[in-house]
Amino acid sequence: MDADREALLEALRNIALSKPNDAIALAQNPRDVYPGDLDLWCVSEFKLNSAGAVELKFVDRIKALSLLLECSGGGEDGMGALLEALEGEEE
Repeated sequence: MDADREALLEALRNIALSKPNDAIALAQNPRDVYPGDLDLWCVSEFKLNSAGAVELKFVDRIKALSLLLECSGGGEDGMGALLEALEGEEE
């Protein structure tokens, strides 16, 4: 059960901290970029129409951060735990 919880927390961290750079690169050259190599955690929807126009929708990072805070216990202690966990991810 702890492994499942850690996997979910890791996914939330990825969503909250993912940068849009790869998503923008994919939107600019959707036919020339291999999406398997990209960080697309921040993308909730990607559409490419027949004319070649691209539509990107991004996830709600505030919601992901809020869920992480809730999972960290909420309040000041939870905020401290969340910030500590996020700092660890950046290293």
